[in-house]
Amino acid sequence: MGDQEKENWKLKLSRRLNGYLAIVIFIFILLTSRLFFLQIVNAQEFSKQSAENRIRINPIEARRGDILDRNGQVLATSQPVYVITIRSIPNQDMDAVINNLSTYLEDPELTPAAIKELIKNNPFRYQPTEIKRLPASDPRAIATVTRLEEHRKDLPGVNIIEEPQRYYPYGPLAGHLLGYVGQITQQELEARKEENYGLNDKIGKSGIEAFLEYSNEGGREVGLRGKKGAEQVEVDAYNRKVRDLVTLPPTPGDTVQLTIDLKLQQTLEKAMDQVIAATKERNPKAGGGAAVVLDVKSGAILALASKPDMNPNDFVNGNYAKKQGYYNDPRLKPLFNRAIQGVYPPGSVFKPITALAALESQVVKPSDTIYDAGRYWKPGGINCLAVHGNVNLYRAMAVSCNTYFQWAGDMTGIEKIDEVARQFGLGEPTGAIGLQGEAAGILPSPAWKKEVFAPVWNRWLKNQEAAIEKKYAGLLAGASAEEKNNLLKQKERELNQVKAQYQINYKFDTTWQPFDTFLTSMGQGANNYTIIQLANYVATLANGGTRWRPYLVEKVIGADGSLKKQYQPEIAGKVTISPEVMAEVRRAMLEVTRSSEGTAGFLFRDFPPNIQVAAKTGTAQTGLAGDDKNSDFYGTFVAFAPYDDPQIALAVVIEYARHGGDSAGVVARAVLAQYFGLTEILNKPFNGVSVE
Repeated sequence: MGDQEKENWKLKLSRRLNGYLAIVIFIFILLTSRLFFLQIVNAQEFSKQSAENRIRINPIEARRGDILDRNGQVLATSQPVYVITIRSIPNQDMDAVINNLSTYLEDPELTPAAIKELIKNNPFRYQPTEIKRLPASDPRAIATVTRLEEHRKDLPGVNIIEEPQRYYPYGPLAGHLLGYVGQITQQELEARKEENYGLNDKIGKSGIEAFLEYSNEGGREVGLRGKKGAEQVEVDAYNRKVRDLVTLPPTPGDTVQLTIDLKLQQTLEKAMDQVIAATKERNPKAGGGAAVVLDVKSGAILALASKPDMNPNDFVNGNYAKKQGYYNDPRLKPLFNRAIQGVYPPGSVFKPITALAALESQVVKPSDTIYDAGRYWKPGGINCLAVHGNVNLYRAMAVSCNTYFQWAGDMTGIEKIDEVARQFGLGEPTGAIGLQGEAAGILPSPAWKKEVFAPVWNRWLKNQEAAIEKKYAGLLAGASAEEKNNLLKQKERELNQVKAQYQINYKFDTTWQPFDTFLTSMGQGANNYTIIQLANYVATLANGGTRWRPYLVEKVIGADGSLKKQYQPEIAGKVTISPEVMAEVRRAMLEVTRSSEGTAGFLFRDFPPNIQVAAKTGTAQTGLAGDDKNSDFYGTFVAFAPYDDPQIALAVVIEYARHGGDSAGVVARAVLAQYFGLTEILNKPFNGVSVE
């Protein structure tokens, strides 16, 4: 290589090195600029992001207030649970996270597919999805939580928090009156937008849980719902808490004390369960019933039950999903509160109303005697259960003589019967404090009958006329003039026939008939009332005519022990029936249990002489489509005691029981024995029922 070639080569090399140097300098300047930008210009922003990545603000759920019985026994409370949730984390393989979570939970029901389904069905996609709840008191739950914490690095997006969960220590006992809590819906959230509810909050759905969920009364918050707190914590890269920074403690909800007595409620429900089970052996349709027990001097609800059971725990511990077949049974309807929402034909427990109306109108005297030959003698009269011979008020009430009460109702007239029944609160909600969704029932009257049946026959006429018009529109199309004339005449005849039939049926069905009075007088026909109405009417009769508004809540106590709200007895009305008339009817009801031939004479013979029970039994045709009117009945029973100084009244219905005395009456016997502390009576079985 010559000198010239060497020089050229050095020159090219120098140029290349200079180029490389320029590139290196450029890269160095670029990196330096980026570093300056990151460390100086955006230092504050990145510092903030870093802090946010390690600082968490977690809400602290407030403990819901307890629900107590009248003696302070806990009926509903809260217990700590571990709640495992998962949220989507960007740039993470969520399938792997879900698989890991399923593995570490060791729950055969929470497969990866099941967890994905829970995430898919989360109505609030931007909120964590709840996967599982574990009672903190369960050692297996603690082992599961420990296992998840040990594998935290495999579970990004999975969080474990401890919060209070509603718990009902007696399970289904008093379930319908306590109610249950559940996830707030979008509609509820919108309705309560001024009350700071969150997307994942639980809210009272029924019963006392809903009635005293939350209210703001004059700037003072009252209710079972508490006020959330919050905690600011520092976490590591695996979302594990390193230390607490700031904590704002939650405020527990108020404690609610009810009027019910736990022991009385337990006795009532145990007796009902046994009677219903025995009834079901005789009639497979059985399975339901209801009862209400009242303090006659205040209207306080001492016990209330609806069967079949509703267990509020099922709606908070995940069991509802497993029991949907039970809760959605279209016939038994376990969520339906039969005590206040169900309406039942009362049967003979209505007869004291007829007696009150007859005596008050002075068309009948207690000593007036008629002869019962087994059927009321007027056209449309209904059969009696037996041939009772000579009966007056007292014997007629004792043996439940249908003939006597048809006669008394016929003498009195439906208007007076209707007036007296309304005074005692039948046919309208009682307005009970603490209970929601009361049905009105049906108190039949001439005005009611016309209101119900007139639209039925008006629709029938309209449909018949429309069908005829349609029929002849087709026939007339294309017919000759002569044919049209004949068809129009035929059409007119058919329309006239329909109108004539309508007028006959309309007049009959909208006009009060004598047999309507006969049926109503003995508690049949269209009579339909709630069990709480029946209990309240008997309580009103027992106390001499003051109709109290039933109430379930005694007081609300704040978390600091202060009395926030006190519920007092409230008079809903007073009857105008004379005290002498009411006394005679009460005496007649005493004969039901005291007379040797009384329909409830066998129930209370072993009660002490100072605790006499006045009562009335009932056996009512169900009136339901598909039921046999000769074999499908409801057993009803009403009573108050003691006779000479009434304290307690009750009403009970057992669905598809043959007689009220040996079904609902047996339940009443157990309740009264418990109330009066008759331990010996409670300890011995009676008609297959043992409540001890």
